[in-house]
Amino acid sequence: MQREEGSLSAPFWRTSFFNLALGAIWILDGLLQLQPYMFSRSFEIQVVRSAAMSLPTPINAWFLTVISAHMVPYAKLLNVVFCSIELVTGVLLLLRKKFLVIAGNVLSAVWGFLIWVFGEGFGGTLTLSVVHLNLSYPETLFTGFPGAALLYALISVFILVSFKKRFLKEASRLTAILIFGLGALIQLLPQFFDPRVQFSMFVSSVLMGSAPQSLVPYIVKLASWASFHPVVANMAEIMASLSIAFTLILNKKAVIPLSAVYLAFVWVFGMGFMGLFNGVATDPGTPPLLFVLVLCATLAR
Repeated sequence: MQREEGSLSAPFWRTSFFNLALGAIWILDGLLQLQPYMFSRSFEIQVVRSAAMSLPTPINAWFLTVISAHMVPYAKLLNVVFCSIELVTGVLLLLRKKFLVIAGNVLSAVWGFLIWVFGEGFGGTLTLSVVHLNLSYPETLFTGFPGAALLYALISVFILVSFKKRFLKEASRLTAILIFGLGALIQLLPQFFDPRVQFSMFVSSVLMGSAPQSLVPYIVKLASWASFHPVVANMAEIMASLSIAFTLILNKKAVIPLSAVYLAFVWVFGMGFMGLFNGVATDPGTPPLLFVLVLCATLAR
């Protein structure tokens, strides 16, 4: 049966699953933006301003001025605008018309990049520093490296240029290898063998109010165990990242369950579901997007 005129066709047909996945996550983001917390002063102070502090000094000063002069007085209106952009992006990606899917991916790439810069402070990739419990240590997969919004943008860019055979698959595979490989290398730094850092990495979601109360006792127990066995804990984290990277290099589909288990562990015990169940999440976080990237790297044709 022929597809109707203007509907998705090869090579865009080969990317339809990933468009649907990306679209669903964007819609989730838009709905999360409607939570009462997003219209409060706390969101502007705790999320937006903290992200601004991760920007380079000249941009940081300019952005803080923009926030104070233009964003704060119209915060509620801007939040509705942001929500609308994310919902529209998601809906466009779910539709079956080629030009609408292209528009959705363009919007996803542009908006994702803007969020990564101004909403996530480059995902901490410039400062490479988390300050928590009076400790300073580099960003890792456990703290959201390299930033969920960057992955939205990259996946959309890869889809847009997927007219080249296997571009989506190969670009996603190389990107995923780089992210997991860097994640492992970063954790080879001495800080991560410090029991206090291992404790901080796990317990941060509890102290920030992101983790559901039902998970708190388990996260605290795991954090305590990691602090008593920092070398074992850190080496396990490193080996998990390296295993995923090497499985991707070998182009084996075993990477799907392997990454699913590890990223689920990071998402639950490292990030406390990013506050999805506590009304403070703006997005599901890096792990789900990384998993979509892994799926692109293994299932795209």
